[in-house]
Amino acid sequence: TERFSCNVLPLKIMELLGLSLVYTGPGVAPERSKTTKAHVLLRQQHLTAGGLAGKIHGAIEKGFIRAEVCTALELLRYDSYATAASSVVLRTQGRDYVLAPNDVVLIKWRESS
Repeated sequence: TERFSCNVLPLKIMELLGLSLVYTGPGVAPERSKTTKAHVLLRQQHLTAGGLAGKIHGAIEKGFIRAEVCTALELLRYDSYATAASSVVLRTQGRDYVLAPNDVVLIKWRESS
């Protein structure tokens, strides 16, 4: 049996309720950022990278360039996101990429003028 710790229980509750956790911030580690925010979204089937961008903010969806994607397990093998990015773990995807469970997604976007 799996033990329910304070780290596992919230994830199990989110899984049962069909929720996903999304962090937004300025591109630095959450512990160093005063503007990083966590968002809980209702999980949707066939949610695309562009659709996720729109759920975070319309300007991000409009300025979508690409999504860098890997699984959470792949990312945990590395010391940092930068280390993972320098390896072949990250895949570049377009706005029509359908997100899979446990995907970690970094959305690259530019502000529209």
